[in-house]
Amino acid sequence: MLEEGKSWSGRERNIAYLNTRDGRFTDISTLSGWAYDSDSRALGLTDWDGDGDIDVWQTNRSGPRLRLLLNQSNAATRKRAVQFQLEGTGPRCNRDAIGARVQLVLSNGKKLTKTLKAGEGYLSQSSKILHFGIPQGATIATASVRWPGDAKATTYTDIETGYRHQIPQGGPITKSA
Repeated sequence: MLEEGKSWSGRERNIAYLNTRDGRFTDISTLSGWAYDSDSRALGLTDWDGDGDIDVWQTNRSGPRLRLLLNQSNAATRKRAVQFQLEGTGPRCNRDAIGARVQLVLSNGKKLTKTLKAGEGYLSQSSKILHFGIPQGATIATASVRWPGDAKATTYTDIETGYRHQIPQGGPITKSA
């Protein structure tokens, strides 16, 4: 089948959905630029251009084999995001901090949680930098990091949006643009 140029997936077009926040999703493939036939296989999410928003690397079985989709959101949107780069230093935590969990408690009472993973999906690996989008009008009350092997989370305050925060296990937090 593959020798004949056919695909296991049947040459389906790529689709992007928007969560309408009412229990439904809307197909925005054409509007977002994702409506193309490339027989895609894997995605990697990262802030490739360092501008504070998530960009996408995509691999495809058919050409182009590798595609970069740059997110060109406006500066106001990017300033409502926050990133965390973790480094494990303890005897029970790996240096890459795989398995660490960051939880943000927002001023509006909502909680956002992400876990640092070593792989996502089929043949995919996203950035090890955890990225959170903060709703308009909300601020970060606290950020807690639960490190692998530690029973108690480390809690931080005064976390500003629009920055990448480096957090070594057991060390002080630093921020960069």
